Amino acid sequence: MKFTLLTLIVVILFSGCNLRKPPETLDQDLVYDEIPLYEDNTSFAPYDYTQFQPVLDQSKLQVYHEDAVGYGDFADKKFPQFYADINQDLHFVIDKKANTLKVRSELREGPNSWSTADTEGHFWVATLRCLKPKVGITSYTWMQVHGTSDSYNYPILRLLWIRDREGVYDHIWAIVIVSDPDTPKIYEYIDLGPRPDDFFSAQVHVKNNILDILINHKLKRTINVTYWEDVQNYFKAGVYIDRYSDGGAVSAIFQDLHFYDDSSKVVLAHH
Repeated sequence: MKFTLLTLIVVILFSGCNLRKPPETLDQDLVYDEIPLYEDNTSFAPYDYTQFQPVLDQSKLQVYHEDAVGYGDFADKKFPQFYADINQDLHFVIDKKANTLKVRSELREGPNSWSTADTEGHFWVATLRCLKPKVGITSYTWMQVHGTSDSYNYPILRLLWIRDREGVYDHIWAIVIVSDPDTPKIYEYIDLGPRPDDFFSAQVHVKNNILDILINHKLKRTINVTYWEDVQNYFKAGVYIDRYSDGGAVSAIFQDLHFYDDSSKVVLAHH
C-alpha cells in the first residue's frame, strides 16, 4: 500500500510539472494568407470600376516579363494576375518558381516621367492589403519609384514585405537608395511597422526634392532626395518578386490606387 501511494504521489508531482510547462510557441511560418482563387465568372476587368479608371489611364501593365496591356488599353482586360472581384477590389497576383529570374504583375505609370524636383509634386496614394505568403517567399515589393532606363534604371524607393530581417518578423519596409546615381549604390532599410492584417493606407509624396512615406496617414520618414533630381522617374504598383531563390505565389489587393500630379488631391506632410 505504501509503495502504491508513493508511486501515485510521484506521478502527480511529475504531472504537475508538465502542466506548468509553458505551451510550445506556434511556428509563425505556418500561418499565412490564402490567395483568393481566380474564377473567370466571378472576376471583372478592373477598368469596369470608375475608381480605378484614372490610374489605369496613366499606366501599362507588366506581367511576368512582358507588357500585357498597353497605355490606354485596359477596357475589358483581366487576367489571373490582374483582376477585380465582386467587392470592387483590385488583385495583383504573381507566382514564381524557385531559382528563376524575377517576375512581376505591376502597373507602370507613363508614358511621361518626372523629376523629384518638380514643384507641384507627384503622389502615390493607395489603400491596400498585403497578403502574407507561404514559406518559400522571403520578400516581395508592392510599390516603387523607379528611374527610367535612359536616366538611371533603378528604383530610388521600394515599399515591400519582408518575412524576417535581422529578427524583425512579418513587417513592411522601405528600401531607399541614399547615394548619388553616379556612385556605388548605398541602401537604407526603413522599418514601417508590422504588416497590417487588414487594409491600410500607404502614400508616397515626392515634391521639391522631398520624399515622404506615410502609413495610415502617419509620416514614417522624410528624405531629402536632391541627389536624385536629374533622374527621370515613374510610379509602380502591384507585386514583384526579385530574389532568385524565392519560389511561391504572392498577392496584394487594392481598394483604391492613384498616381496624382496635383498636390490639392492629398494632405501634405509639409506646407
